[in-house]
Amino acid sequence: MKPRRWYAVLLILLCAAASAQTTLEEVRKKWPDFRYLEPGQLRELPEAVRADMEKLGCRIPKFMKWDARHNVVQGQFFKAGQTDWAVLCQAGDKTGILLYPNGKSAELPMLRSAPTDPARTIHVVSAFVLQKRAVRDRPDEQPPVFDHDGIEDGPIQRTGQVIYYRNDEWSEF
Repeated sequence: MKPRRWYAVLLILLCAAASAQTTLEEVRKKWPDFRYLEPGQLRELPEAVRADMEKLGCRIPKFMKWDARHNVVQGQFFKAGQTDWAVLCQAGDKTGILLYPNGKSAELPMLRSAPTDPARTIHVVSAFVLQKRAVRDRPDEQPPVFDHDGIEDGPIQRTGQVIYYRNDEWSEF
């Protein structure tokens, strides 16, 4: 391929990536209650989680009038019976999911780090819902067994990508 064509292809890909993200102005126009919160503003966070997030310079995107719990969530993400925290952290020009097994700082890598998109949210998906989705989406296959929660990651009020911890790694569904 000629160099000019490479530049054209690169330009098209960059434009497509830029158009897939939602700007802060677009989000605030549709949801004027959108805010970035500092970790100290979230009283429900365990102290170890709050301290780690402050050290990392995290801000948490929140839709203040949206009743559904999002972006700072508790669930059983690593195994059944253990209460873990997942937080959508915006630091610099990236946003990703920080995980705190059993409410403790574990220095785990940020999951699904991507350029910041203010419309991005995470929330808990129960094992029951994961099982129902597996049956619905693949009716001809034996569904996997889900015994703990997953995390759905995607644009606000739209279906996102579910991640689930199994066999010491995170898988996407």
